Amino acid sequence: MATLETLRTKAGVFLSVIIGIALLAFIVNADTLATARAIFSSDNDMGKIAGNTISYEEFENLLEYNTGIYKISYMMYSQEAPMNDEVNESLRNKTWQELIMKYVLGTQYEKIGLDVSDAEVADLTVTGTNLSPRITQIFANPETGTVDRAQLSNFVQNMDGITKAWWVDLEKQIRDEQLYSRYSQLDTKSNYINSLDVEHALAGEKNNVEFSYVLKDYISVPDSLISYREADIKNYYDKYKAKYKSTRSRDIEFVAFNVTPSASDYERVMYKMEDLQVKMDTIAPAAMPLFVKMNSEAPFDDLYYKKGELPAVLDSVVFKKEAGYVLPYYQDGNAYNLTGIVAFKSIPDSVKADHILFSPENTVKVDSVLELLKKGAKFADLAREFGTDGTAANGGELGWFDFKGMVRPFSDSCFYKPVGSLLKVQTQFGVHIIKIRDAKLYNNKVQLATVKKVIRPSKETYQNYYAQANRIASQSEGNLEKFRAACVEEGVSPRIETNIGLENKTIAQYQRVSALIHWIYRADVGEVSDVIEIDDRNTYVVAALTEAREAGISPLKQVRTQIIPEIVKEKKAEYLISQMADAKKDAATIDDVAAKLNLTVTNVSPAINFNSSYIPALRVPEYKLLGAVTSTPENQLSEPVAGESGVYLYFVTSITENTQAQTPEAIKSRLELNNYSTTYMTLHNKAEIVDNRGRFY
Repeated sequence: MATLETLRTKAGVFLSVIIGIALLAFIVNADTLATARAIFSSDNDMGKIAGNTISYEEFENLLEYNTGIYKISYMMYSQEAPMNDEVNESLRNKTWQELIMKYVLGTQYEKIGLDVSDAEVADLTVTGTNLSPRITQIFANPETGTVDRAQLSNFVQNMDGITKAWWVDLEKQIRDEQLYSRYSQLDTKSNYINSLDVEHALAGEKNNVEFSYVLKDYISVPDSLISYREADIKNYYDKYKAKYKSTRSRDIEFVAFNVTPSASDYERVMYKMEDLQVKMDTIAPAAMPLFVKMNSEAPFDDLYYKKGELPAVLDSVVFKKEAGYVLPYYQDGNAYNLTGIVAFKSIPDSVKADHILFSPENTVKVDSVLELLKKGAKFADLAREFGTDGTAANGGELGWFDFKGMVRPFSDSCFYKPVGSLLKVQTQFGVHIIKIRDAKLYNNKVQLATVKKVIRPSKETYQNYYAQANRIASQSEGNLEKFRAACVEEGVSPRIETNIGLENKTIAQYQRVSALIHWIYRADVGEVSDVIEIDDRNTYVVAALTEAREAGISPLKQVRTQIIPEIVKEKKAEYLISQMADAKKDAATIDDVAAKLNLTVTNVSPAINFNSSYIPALRVPEYKLLGAVTSTPENQLSEPVAGESGVYLYFVTSITENTQAQTPEAIKSRLELNNYSTTYMTLHNKAEIVDNRGRFY
């Protein structure tokens, strides 16, 4: 049991990592699965990974496993696992990632016969000389840093149901890690940089080039001079359609009605506060904490505050009044507050104290030690003998600390008792004997009792907002144009949101939008929704689907507006190339070209080479120009080059040996680093993963 207790205290962070891979088989009701199969057809599967359809049933079964192991991690502490939206989302993400690993890498393991035997797992977990880091992390003695093999073996031999499930899960993860490690090693060793790779890279930086250029910007050509036909757009699309590969996404227009309290909602709370003010004015200061407990939506704050630590509305008043005074109620954000003064105390800002901490299993000695201290025994000597924390070696000295520097029971004892007091205090760390040595910077501090009433929308307010949203939905009759007309009639402007993915968890500033996402991905373009509740039912939305893009090459009609600027740029490039070619005909130097075109010659410095990542002074990367310049002979006036910003004409002024060029060994090391294993990402991309979870959650 000692090992189990150690495990429970040390494994907190680690367990948060291992909860993901399911071990414990949870029984799923057959009728439930049959219903799920009937409801979720193949058209509504959870997704696809590497050609494998992930059914709703497969995903839900693995999610149940993962939820179970998550709960086990808390059972190890005899606690109940918290379940909320964030936890559920985390478990669903973990489940999806496990399925990706299964179908992307698992199939690769099978193809090459990669495996980890049971004997090897045992070697890594119990019997071997080189235990898995996971085992060492959990079972190592904190003082020696080594694993007590006898305790580890005893733990494995005496596991109960919960610890057995946890252990099997741990073995599974260690097996998976070992598989991935071996696969990665094979992958890394297969990425070989040969002499031709090095030779090519060396050639790219062998010489440095200096040059001058002139630039004719595309913006210098008015769009009115450019004409194009529909056939130009079609030809460009056919030639470059690979550029327009898109992910699945949707565009919508929508109106959102955020439900906020009305004037009558404010008045309703004000009437309550007026009544509470009358009652609070009549009670004694000592009764105010109970009054807060009975009437407030926030708990009583028993701390004392000095001037400057309170909000201005309180700080400017309370230190001029006496205990029992009740301030007029005031608004604080989305609430009204009513504050009364409970008491004033002179309390130090800092206290100096010593202590002796007794661990929970050693508290029987506390009273005996306390008696010895009362009879004159030296505090430091007893602290060194009985203390169980880091201060024991220093005789229990804590030095100076402020109120927030210690846990509440400790600070409550030190700051509210006189210097010289000898105290016995229980905290979550054990039992302390405290000696208050000194205190300084005493201030008059106040304790307040504040009744808080939050202003919330009433049922009637919700109904009014819903009615407005429903009018738009009803008048739209499922038609986009009617939706826009209905918005005009209601005096609201639709918002536009583009590229909404099925995996989106937010839209604009709105959180918890799963109901809206579900509708978006089941609707047809041009369709208008009924009223949809989002943001925990605090917002009513009516949406119209305006565009739907599926994964793959986008159709021409969706990217037409993106293509037109590219065609215009190409046409401008042709126009400018013709201008520059004419200017070059009778020109002897680049200065002659510049004079004819009224351009400025720019000298590039410092020099560049083929491996340079950019050309100094240019606004954008100009890779065509870089490639052209570094492959042109010295003292030669170039042909025009169409770049990203405009058309260039250049003159190479010098080509010199690059004295800073890397050695072949350094080049090889750099290439090996750049060529570091990308196999998994390649497999991941080729898997063509389709994630439909957004349709269900």
